[in-house]
Amino acid sequence: MSKSFKKLSLFMLILALLFVTACNSGTPAASDPPPADPPAQTPAPSDPPANPPADQPADTPAEPGIADLFAQPAEFSMNGEEIKILVWGGGPQAGTLEGDLILERQAAVEEKYNTKIVWEVLPWGENANRIIEGGLSGEPPADIVLLDLYGAVPLINQGLLLPIDDLFDLDDPRWPEGMREFGSYNGKQYGFLMSVNAGSGIYYNRTLLEREGLPDPHELMAQDQWNWDKFLEILKAATKDTDGDGVTDQWGLVNHAGILARIMLYANGGSIIKQDDSGKWVYSGTDPNSLEAIEFLNDLVNTHKVMMPNTNRNFGDYNDAATTFTAGKAAFVTGELWEGGGHMNAMTDEMGFTYFPKGPKATNYSNVVTNFTMWYMPANAKHPKEVARIWQELQLWDRVEQNKRESNENNMSTEEDVELAMKISDFVNPLIYPGIGIEGDFFNTVWAILHGETAPASGMESIKQTVQSKLDETFNAQ
Repeated sequence: MSKSFKKLSLFMLILALLFVTACNSGTPAASDPPPADPPAQTPAPSDPPANPPADQPADTPAEPGIADLFAQPAEFSMNGEEIKILVWGGGPQAGTLEGDLILERQAAVEEKYNTKIVWEVLPWGENANRIIEGGLSGEPPADIVLLDLYGAVPLINQGLLLPIDDLFDLDDPRWPEGMREFGSYNGKQYGFLMSVNAGSGIYYNRTLLEREGLPDPHELMAQDQWNWDKFLEILKAATKDTDGDGVTDQWGLVNHAGILARIMLYANGGSIIKQDDSGKWVYSGTDPNSLEAIEFLNDLVNTHKVMMPNTNRNFGDYNDAATTFTAGKAAFVTGELWEGGGHMNAMTDEMGFTYFPKGPKATNYSNVVTNFTMWYMPANAKHPKEVARIWQELQLWDRVEQNKRESNENNMSTEEDVELAMKISDFVNPLIYPGIGIEGDFFNTVWAILHGETAPASGMESIKQTVQSKLDETFNAQ
């Protein structure tokens, strides 16, 4: 497979949910992804026909699946009214295969339903503000809005997003695995998407491991030995002073410590927050599995000294880790699928990708993602039934798997890595807490622990009340 980073349209990256994450600031921390006229007042569209009667003849053709909707004749007209979709990043780009296909489909949908589809691009983080403003003014900011999951939950609690259970056939098998789980809250469905291609794992320098005579993680996975014990063995062997000046210049691991700590908690069957038996969200950073992960991370930095220390306590540590890894001076760095292309382009060595190794309390590999984005509708959307139908017809359902594979091929260097990336989204665990300040509390505590300012147990205990207050205010308030 070519090492070149093949260009995909940014629109299809959004549409296929190649979502940005991992770039987290430090004090307070929040997830930082890389960073049209209002619709005219036109007559309301005609109502769609009522559902067919329950006693319709048995030989009546079955209702079309979501991939077959485009072939059906128009059942209503939008009478020239615009459909606005709020995104960040950008809309469909002409001149690319995917962009041209979408624009062609969009033109056909616009003609079929007598509408105009407008993609309004806002800076990341502004979409939620527009929803709040629209709730106060009574005027919906758009018909469909792209939101991070953690940003959507507070809006749901405020009654600002629309349940979509009655707008889509959620039992259609073409919806991606996990959509019902990821997009539901308090028993109702709010989020929807056509594809899941989000994942968090660990990138490694294949060339460095081969040079040092160390095993490839894929081989260890095949032997069910890709665990923290083997991980530590490799980190120790890879960490070296290569030029004899008494200073370590090749590291086993480089990472933004807060991001790594988050990943390690879940890789050991722990968590930062969880729901108790009553459904209430509670702080779980002091649970045994979580503390064990923090203690192991502390050992990596301060006992074994196999991880390059964080010196910035902010986003600069993420940049330092990426630069050190791509320069060939570290064996491992964690990251999400979208980050692979950037690493691969910057490296002379060959890059690999795999799951993060299992902790001693884990029963399987983990895959946590913070910026997990989905589509939502404002609670005061004007024509949700019609827009739901039109959104489904805009999607290139027959290209979902192809787009996913092409994206992973652009971000991975071998077919073995591509196949693993294709599977990783089958067990993604989206996290809902970063947007309310909890991530900043957690990151700052991790840095305090790793800099010797507090012990792991007392450090994790110190933020318990603060985190719980934020959970109660945002997620437990009914």
